[in-house]
Amino acid sequence: MITITSTRPGDQDFHMFTGLPSRIYPPDSLRFRMPDSIPIDFLRACYVLKDGDHAVARASIYDNPLLKYQGEHAFAIGNYECADCDEYASELLAHMVSTVKSWGGKQLVGPMNGSTWEAYRFLADHQNPLFFTEPCHHLYYNAQFRMAGFEPIAQYYSNIDYGLEPDSPEILLRERELRALGVRIRAIDLADFETEIGRVFDFNLLAFRKNFLYTPISREAFMKKYRQTKDYINPELTLLAEDAAGNLIGYFFCIHDFYNVKNKSLIVKTLARHPDPVWRGLGHVIGNVIYRKAAELGYASAIHSFIYEQGTSTKLSANFSGIRYRNYVLYGKQLG
Repeated sequence: MITITSTRPGDQDFHMFTGLPSRIYPPDSLRFRMPDSIPIDFLRACYVLKDGDHAVARASIYDNPLLKYQGEHAFAIGNYECADCDEYASELLAHMVSTVKSWGGKQLVGPMNGSTWEAYRFLADHQNPLFFTEPCHHLYYNAQFRMAGFEPIAQYYSNIDYGLEPDSPEILLRERELRALGVRIRAIDLADFETEIGRVFDFNLLAFRKNFLYTPISREAFMKKYRQTKDYINPELTLLAEDAAGNLIGYFFCIHDFYNVKNKSLIVKTLARHPDPVWRGLGHVIGNVIYRKAAELGYASAIHSFIYEQGTSTKLSANFSGIRYRNYVLYGKQLG
C-alpha cells in the first residue's frame, strides 16, 4: 500500500526523509561525499512516500516569495529522491502538483532547493566522472519528471579545457588596458575572509540580479555558506579585481577537484564582473591570470561549471577552449 506523509525538520519521523538516500544509492556512492543539504529558508513542506512500511521516495516544496517564472510566482520542488519505479514517482509528483495548486500556485519548477543559491538542476548524462561540487543522483529522475508533465525550462552545461594555454595576444592587450585604468587583480585575503566575502555578497546583488531565476539571499545565509568553503580555497586561484578606488568589479572563485585522483583539475565555480561596459573583457583577463598560476601549479585541466546556455559565461568558456563535459536540465510545469 502506497501512502504519502508530511514531515518537517525536528519532527519525530523526519529521519525517514533524511535516511532515504541510503536506501537507493550504494554505500560507496559519491552521493554521500557531500552533505545532504535541506535548507530551511523558504521550506514549506516535506513529503515521504512509503510502500508499506518502507520509505521509497521523498520531495520538498519551497515557497520563495521572490522566485518568479514567466512573470508569475513559482514554487519549487527540492530534495527529490526516488527509487526506480514509475508508480512511486507518479504518485509523489502528482501529490506535489495537487498541493501547490491548492495553495494557489501557478508555476512549479524543479529540482531546486528554494533558490539558485542552493542545489538545483538534474544531471542529464553520466558520460564523464563527477567533479567536486557536482550533484550526484540517478539519471532516471529526468524521465520521472517528464512523465509527470514537467518540461525543460533551462539548459546548463559544464565545459572542460585540457589546454590551459594562457596569454593570447588579445587578452594580454586588454589586461594592459585595464591596468592602465587602475584595475588591480589580487588573491583573496583568507586572513580577512569575513570582510572579503562580505564585499562579494554586496557585489553579487549587482552582478547577478539579471540572472535567470535569481533571487537574493540574506547576508547571514550567504556568509554561512561561504564560511564552509574557506578550507578548500587556494587564494592564488580565487582572485578579486578592484578599480582604482578599491571597489570590487569582478572575481573568480575556483576550487580544486578533489574527486579527480588521476590528475590535477581546477573547477571554475563562480565568476562575475561589473556590468558597466567599461569593464568589458575583465572576465577573460582574470581567467587568464588564473590559467597562468594553474599551469605553474601543475594543473592539467580546468572545468567551467554550470553555465547557463543563454548566459554571458558561454562566450567566456568558449574563448578558453572549453569543450562540453556535462549537461544539466531544470524543469517546470504550468499549473493553471
